[in-house]
Amino acid sequence: MTMAVPSSAYASVRGSFRRQPVGWLCALLCLLGGALIVADFSAIIRVFPGAALLAFVLLLITVGIGVTVLQRVRPFRAAPRGWVWSGVVWGATAATGCAIVANTGLTGIWFKTGGIDFGSEWAAALTAPLNEELLKLCGVALIALGARQLVRGPLDGFFLGAFTGLGFQVVENWTYAMNSVLAGGGVAGGTDVLQSFATRVVVTGLGSHWAMTGVAGAGIGFLLAHDARPPRRRIVPAVLCLLTAMAMHWFFDAPLLVSAGGTIGKVAVNFVVAAGFYLVLRHRSRRRARAFLRSPRTPLSADLLTRGSRRRALRRVPPALRPAAEARASAYLNVVEEHAADSTGTGPGSDPRHGQAY
Repeated sequence: MTMAVPSSAYASVRGSFRRQPVGWLCALLCLLGGALIVADFSAIIRVFPGAALLAFVLLLITVGIGVTVLQRVRPFRAAPRGWVWSGVVWGATAATGCAIVANTGLTGIWFKTGGIDFGSEWAAALTAPLNEELLKLCGVALIALGARQLVRGPLDGFFLGAFTGLGFQVVENWTYAMNSVLAGGGVAGGTDVLQSFATRVVVTGLGSHWAMTGVAGAGIGFLLAHDARPPRRRIVPAVLCLLTAMAMHWFFDAPLLVSAGGTIGKVAVNFVVAAGFYLVLRHRSRRRARAFLRSPRTPLSADLLTRGSRRRALRRVPPALRPAAEARASAYLNVVEEHAADSTGTGPGSDPRHGQAY
């Protein structure tokens, strides 16, 4: 009988990921990216340490809130912390550091080929969608390959991409804050940091990198889905997801709708696109899970479907038996998540283990 990954594997992803060659490769690339960021901004940090510290504190607050919200809206249960923070760290270090170098080179090409006026207007829109989306997606792909059991379909890919984009977003916000301090001569460093934070987090944060890379990450989920779809049915949606993310990024950076209202409109469009992906994928996932749990051949409890129903079910169990019941529910939830991700009905976890969840 084919079974889903047991809960012990779900809880120990970080350790197994570290033992794989792809884990070491990710670690080395993150160190490289972090070193590039430090090399590029070390002088600014030395001259304006107070502003750098304030920006860093705001970075931590932003990433903490972002991770908490994404974990809360993830269907069924929160993702393992190691998996989540692998994505955040890749986006914050490897993707950001390499993007600094890559963007500088490609921007120079646009200036040389199109002239100063063209480069000033269009360099960002033509550079960032290519370099940044591909660099972020490389991390999503590597982490997904290192933890295949946790990327069951496009919804898992969406969340891994969102965590990775969030890491990129908060560090990019920090670099913009440091550049704003430098542009202002450090006369009002704290004010410059707060203004940059308000613009890039409060105003544009909802439609920024987490949304773009979430959409692109859904494509990785299509590629690595735990089902029997043929390659052509995987590649096409994966490419479309990446192109959609690039189009979102291009629209966000393009010198169009440059007014305050236009900027808010761009943010709204990107947020709606990402939210649309999430809601459609979530609806399909929950529909398949609900159908599986309601099937006459399924012995598992429908209480597995939501966090609230699991908490209520556990409260009905005698206190001494709750740890064992919770462990069983976690193991059975792997089976439910496999079915929720499988659009063909032929993927792993097709045969549930007999017995009740509680």
